[in-house]
Parts: sequence; structure tokens; C-alpha cells
Amino acid sequence: MAHHFSTTVTSLVATCEKTISDAIDRQIMLDTENPVMYNKLIRHYEDRGAQFYGNVDENYDLLLSKLEQDLNYA
Repeated sequence: MAHHFSTTVTSLVATCEKTISDAIDRQIMLDTENPVMYNKLIRHYEDRGAQFYGNVDENYDLLLSKLEQDLNYA
């Protein structure tokens, strides 16, 4: 079942750039400090074919990796 998710990662970054940047830099834990954004990002990537496997740590690492790739974060 696909989740309705109209917000793109780009627009999320435009409004939440610092939060996402801090998460990528491992300064905050997005899943506990901003669970709404975390869940939206998970749904965004699931809708685009990413497979999260139920292991919280692996899912978190996978999400951050995808954000880094998509945002060309350096």
C-alpha cells in the first residue's frame, strides 16, 4: 500500500535544512528528536522503492545514507 506523500525531500530540506544537516552530521537523532520528519522521510523513500528491514539502527543508517546521496551532502 503506497503512502500519500506529496512533500519532496527538496522542499523538506528548504524548510528543515538545519535539522537534516544535523542528523547527517550525527549531531541529533532524527528518529527521537523529530519523529514526524523521520517518519515522513521513511515513507518518502519507501514510496520510491527503499526497503527498510525492521532493524532500527540499520534503518536509520540507510535513511541517512539516502539523504546524503540525494542532497549531495559533503
